[in-house]
Amino acid sequence: MEITIISGPTCVGKTSTALELASKNNAQIISCDSVQVYKYMNIGSAKATKEEMSGIPHHLIDVCEPSENFDIAKYIDHAKKALEEIKATNQNVVVVGGSGFYLKSWFSAVTDNIAVREETRNYIKSLSDEKILEELLKFDSNASVYIDIHNPRRTSRALERCIESKLSIKEQLENFKKLPCPYGDLSRKFIMLNCDKDELFKRITNRTKSMLENGLIEECEFLLKKDVLKNPSAALAIGYKETFTAILSGNVNQNNLCEEIIKNTVALVKKQRKFFANDSFKS
Repeated sequence: MEITIISGPTCVGKTSTALELASKNNAQIISCDSVQVYKYMNIGSAKATKEEMSGIPHHLIDVCEPSENFDIAKYIDHAKKALEEIKATNQNVVVVGGSGFYLKSWFSAVTDNIAVREETRNYIKSLSDEKILEELLKFDSNASVYIDIHNPRRTSRALERCIESKLSIKEQLENFKKLPCPYGDLSRKFIMLNCDKDELFKRITNRTKSMLENGLIEECEFLLKKDVLKNPSAALAIGYKETFTAILSGNVNQNNLCEEIIKNTVALVKKQRKFFANDSFKS
């Protein structure tokens, strides 16, 4: 089974390239997009329409409600099932998307194998931030070398794993580096798409205007009724976040909204390019 992974910054043309390649190579497509996994989030995520999919089977699209949390562990489970289904058809695979953590899972381990019990989580929730840090430093006096000890979320998570594994953070990291890619030993071809900065800005501008013209605001109004705000992963996605804020404030100015989305999309592209420039995500 031939696996081709296509990635790159937002608006660079990943979807059209993937469809063309899948058509030529007798392949099915597995999405690597953290927003397209949600139902009803179509316009703002630039999800391909049924017509654009040209009859090519797509996986990891519309797999959960917008109010449901979808994380990397769930992504890996769904992607493994998709690989098995495609393997049974003797077809090839095209993976496409620009979500960094999901993309990294196709090259290396992204989650540890430490199971955290509910009682441990509840115990840590009962502690103050100061006490959590105190307990963490008992396990690993050099914790600050590996995590931001001033971030309560990170110290809580680190303490969970120290308690369950009985290992220091350094020991956990050493074990984590030895873990294999979650999908096994795959033969992969990686294609990174890119284009000129000015051209990409033009594409971002045109896409944003098109999204608003084609009903992004109405889509967001519908999503609010679907309790999307219960799920920060979906509600904070660029394009949606700005639109939800405008709707809830009662001040929807389409021109201002367009400018805000463009600005934040450009900032996202800078982060994506920084991530892609670091080849360590493929190791």
